[in-house]
Amino acid sequence: MNFFGHALIARRNEATRGAVRSEFVLGSMLPDFASMLRTRPPGTTDAVVEAGLRFHHATDDAFHGSRAFLEFSGQASAFLARRGLSRGSARAVAHVGVELLLDAALVENSANEAYLSAIECALTVRMSDHIHWLNGDGKGRFTHLCHSLLARGPVSADTSPELIAERLRVILADRPRLALDDEGQSVVRDWAMSVRPTISAGAAALLVEVEQRL
Repeated sequence: MNFFGHALIARRNEATRGAVRSEFVLGSMLPDFASMLRTRPPGTTDAVVEAGLRFHHATDDAFHGSRAFLEFSGQASAFLARRGLSRGSARAVAHVGVELLLDAALVENSANEAYLSAIECALTVRMSDHIHWLNGDGKGRFTHLCHSLLARGPVSADTSPELIAERLRVILADRPRLALDDEGQSVVRDWAMSVRPTISAGAAALLVEVEQRL
């Protein structure tokens, strides 16, 4: 599940308990941010962030084992392989691409508010002192990422297949065995265009399944 999906489920979990804590939502996204930075997840001395980190891993287990995700990703791998993508590229696109399409399908104002509030929370001096990156430049790179995400703004429900394909090409660019060329990006665009209605129609049921598995 992508970081926005984690924010959405964390917010829903918090809402059942009362107030939504930005620190918890932030913790639920931190492992994905670490992956984006190509580094290990940070440590934290904040108990609520730590709870969010644990919730991230529980959510990933529930999501990756869900019937709906396995069906979506399996169908995607088959489509992409038939169109000529290598096995590794097809599997990577099927995994991450399904997550990106689910983000767009699950967008709601309350989730975007929780997501952006968590990013703003990460940039506060207090929270910066409670998040400890294991590499020397981790703090600065994370701060830059947070500012970039805030500048990008809310996640949109109108993400085009072209943008999905472009983002996947960027994500895989530094992995030579998985990277997409122009033809591969075109195949991914065609896949995203063909499957978006199906994923949009099944997103709500997938969300329910994941929450039931938590």
